[in-house]
Amino acid sequence: MNIGILFISFSVFGQKVPEINLNKTLSENLEKNKVEIVDETSLYINDGNSNELFYYALKPKGKIKGTLILLPPTAQKVEDAINNNIKLAELAFEKGILLIIPSINYNLYLDKIAMDFLNTTFKNAISKYQVPKDKIIIGGFSLGGMNAIRYVELSKENPDLTSIQPVAVYGIDPPLDWARIYYSFQRTKELNFSEVAVNEAKDYLAKLDKQFGGSPKAVPNIYSKHSMYSKAVKGGGNATFLIDTPIRIYSDPDIDWHLTERQTDFYDINALDQTAMINELRISGNQEAEFINALGKGYRLNGIRHPHSWSIAEPNGLMDWIIDKIN
Repeated sequence: MNIGILFISFSVFGQKVPEINLNKTLSENLEKNKVEIVDETSLYINDGNSNELFYYALKPKGKIKGTLILLPPTAQKVEDAINNNIKLAELAFEKGILLIIPSINYNLYLDKIAMDFLNTTFKNAISKYQVPKDKIIIGGFSLGGMNAIRYVELSKENPDLTSIQPVAVYGIDPPLDWARIYYSFQRTKELNFSEVAVNEAKDYLAKLDKQFGGSPKAVPNIYSKHSMYSKAVKGGGNATFLIDTPIRIYSDPDIDWHLTERQTDFYDINALDQTAMINELRISGNQEAEFINALGKGYRLNGIRHPHSWSIAEPNGLMDWIIDKIN
């Protein structure tokens, strides 16, 4: 039965918020919840002059069997993150999975401010929607994938630091090793080939130099401390905390695209970190550490080919994995 698409649109301090392209039934079960924390450090950007933090919750049909937390990439609005996961949202609704999407898209790492927001959000959602605390999975794209993986590492290293202990985690093309990322950004800046890539490189290099106190050569311990995985550290650094956790990394390692569109090579793509970490975890005994090779699957919502995209995580296969891990 065709029930159509309901487009939701509203304004934040005069700035139009993207329409959410859910069907009518799902739209009626989507709630926006304000979090009583003021965004004074730009955890969430591209929202005009607003300093509000919040999260969306999509309530499923029937009893809640588990929760999926989705974290957005750098600078992407939460509404756009939902639009990139329409099919996944539909599957979550049908299969009894509560979907949570917090407003965080511009942190460098999970410092106290970021952790306070995420922990407060998760506590609020657990209380409001009465979800099982032992059936939570977290994932995200790019920066969101980094945040998801690092949050789980922290939950294993010191459970007192986190309000939840996710049972599994996944990342969609997340960078993982800040040292590798730093030098990749340097090369991108020097190449000066793609304006989009160069602007991102300049932005993050400035943030890393300021917040970490210099380059990986100058302060190597700071980089390994905040990295999800560290090639230079025995055992992969913080990756050791994932030895007993099911983890999936989705990647579209299209080197032809990178050579042509960015003039970059394997040293500059995230698959370098991803395969190294998954390999390290498998060697250490984690038989549920998976690298999902989604070669050729990356496309933006506008149809443009781009290997760094939400689309590389096929929704049906991902949902099957989620259901398996919460059961």
